[in-house]
Amino acid sequence: MNLQKKTLVFILFVFLSLDKTQAQSFSYDLQSAALSFDYSTLSNFTTPRTIPKAFTLNIRNSNRGKYNIFCKIVSNSNENFGNIPLNLFSIKVNSANFTITSSYYNSTILGLSDVLVGNVTGRARKTDTIFYDLILNPLSFDFGPDNYNYSFIFTVTEY
Repeated sequence: MNLQKKTLVFILFVFLSLDKTQAQSFSYDLQSAALSFDYSTLSNFTTPRTIPKAFTLNIRNSNRGKYNIFCKIVSNSNENFGNIPLNLFSIKVNSANFTITSSYYNSTILGLSDVLVGNVTGRARKTDTIFYDLILNPLSFDFGPDNYNYSFIFTVTEY
């Protein structure tokens, strides 16, 4: 009986230690809605469309509480990027569980290079959730019909 109590105390101590250790580290995870869409009507080619809360970013801050968020697109298709318009997608903040600079609520065109889509300071030891909308910009009529696949690459850097 005495041995079981010592083991139980040890296990509780390990969980408490892990929790305190994780509170000092910086981590994030990205979740995405199902992102499947088509351009099948005339209005799809001429009017922007928005997929609300297409991406959810959860960030657990360290003691620094300062980070940048970047995003870019990568084509997974066999198509040469020279044939794909670079202004196809934009992104903007939909909402966050804290006050984020209002400029990130404006849409930003994504390209092949990292684009700054968030800069956060003053969030030491807090957990942040940021929802991003994906905007499908109007598409040129010269874009050939086919299936195209893209990846959206998010990079979060603490500073």
